[in-house]
Amino acid sequence: MLTDDLSREFTPEQRSASPARLLGHLAMTLGFTAVQVWAFFELASLHASGPVLVALVVVMAAAILVIIDAWIDIRGLASAVLRSPADSGGDRN
Repeated sequence: MLTDDLSREFTPEQRSASPARLLGHLAMTLGFTAVQVWAFFELASLHASGPVLVALVVVMAAAILVIIDAWIDIRGLASAVLRSPADSGGDRN
């Protein structure tokens, strides 16, 4: 049993992450985060009450959880990119 195998903590995409994949995820996450911040301020100006307010709170809470999960994925991809060699060629001695 391999208890210290760190590679089991990552998905195959994270184990073989490329900088381009990381940048794509980063761009999408930054865009989604910006849209959610904008939506939060727009929805805060609404004078909703009752079931409409509850629905908005639930949807925004779910969006916050998605943002947190996306940033955790970015962190995992970034650590995988930093662990992998910069070149596919590496050291050829």
